[in-house]
Amino acid sequence: MLSQSVFFFFFFFCFNCRDLSIASLSYLSSRQAMADIVNFRTKVAKKMGLTKNKWVVFGGSYGGSLAVWSRIKHPDLFAAAAGSSAPILAKANFYEYFEGVQRSLGTHNSECLKAVKEAFDQVVEMLKLPKYYSKLESDFMLCKKLKLNSVMDTSLLLNRLIMFVTVTVQYNINAKNNKGNQVLIRIKEFCDIMTNSSLGSPYYRFVRIIHSVVKEEYLCCLATNYDDKLKSFSDSSIDYHNPTKGRQWFYQSCTEFGFFKTTDSMNQPFTGLPLSYYVQQCSDLFGPEFNYDKLNTGVMSTNEYYGGFSVRGSKIIFSNGSFDPWHILGITKDISEDLLAVFIKGEGHCSDLTARRDTDSAELIQAREKIFHILQKWLK
Repeated sequence: MLSQSVFFFFFFFCFNCRDLSIASLSYLSSRQAMADIVNFRTKVAKKMGLTKNKWVVFGGSYGGSLAVWSRIKHPDLFAAAAGSSAPILAKANFYEYFEGVQRSLGTHNSECLKAVKEAFDQVVEMLKLPKYYSKLESDFMLCKKLKLNSVMDTSLLLNRLIMFVTVTVQYNINAKNNKGNQVLIRIKEFCDIMTNSSLGSPYYRFVRIIHSVVKEEYLCCLATNYDDKLKSFSDSSIDYHNPTKGRQWFYQSCTEFGFFKTTDSMNQPFTGLPLSYYVQQCSDLFGPEFNYDKLNTGVMSTNEYYGGFSVRGSKIIFSNGSFDPWHILGITKDISEDLLAVFIKGEGHCSDLTARRDTDSAELIQAREKIFHILQKWLK
């Protein structure tokens, strides 16, 4: 409604690279991505006769960060920006993420939060005794016989299980895969199961959720072997027909952003994911030089370059959902009259960018309208 042309931008960070080796990945950075955005905007504007038009850059999540930073760094090229669920501050140890999960669950239903903690406490206790391994294999539909050869194996298993809770909280949507099967549920449905005593203890309630999701989304089993993950992420070949961002995004996490979700805080329900778990993966995947010092230097450099929370600029909208833990690293309050925050109660990650549905909340509908009217005013 605001424009005559819309361009979707997909990143191929190194088009001439033949693999995802460390040498190739050295070209992968947010600064290079932003340079690509600028190059795209400049050349397309010239080619299509749009040099006098006002350009607005949109994005969600990491793309939202790039949108915001593009407007900050190149206000002459972009008239405005809208970043949805955009983390603005890089942070190595993002322990606040799980604190956000706890707040969102507790706000919705304190008994649900209690049940989640009880379920995970039981898993941790069972992992201490090999006699329970076969039960864990069956209950959580593991792809391989459970062998905890290192702390990395234990942490990966816990990480995969924790993910089923955090994805529910972060997105807070009902979603189906291309077969029409349910793979994401809202916090309400999740908590209805976790507080249903007729399904057994909190542990068995969580097993019920795992079974329903794993069967539909993970091809009937859950991979939790660290060596297998390492082998998969170490594959530097490129399959353009089946692209993956796992290795690429993890490289940027190790070199620019961190964003590592740890269980270091006492104000959250999980355990087993210290910062060392992630840094060890950086070293195992990319080499020993990818250590704490490299991570901290990269994070500091990112914040110095983009400004972190000290946003300087104009005509930028920051939208976030209150249930999405990523809002902790974003802007949730107005900074000035043209650096505006749209905080959407009860919504999740990038909710304002999703297609409209009859089930959209009043808060989400109002947020979209507010963003539209702000941009309409700025583009007059």
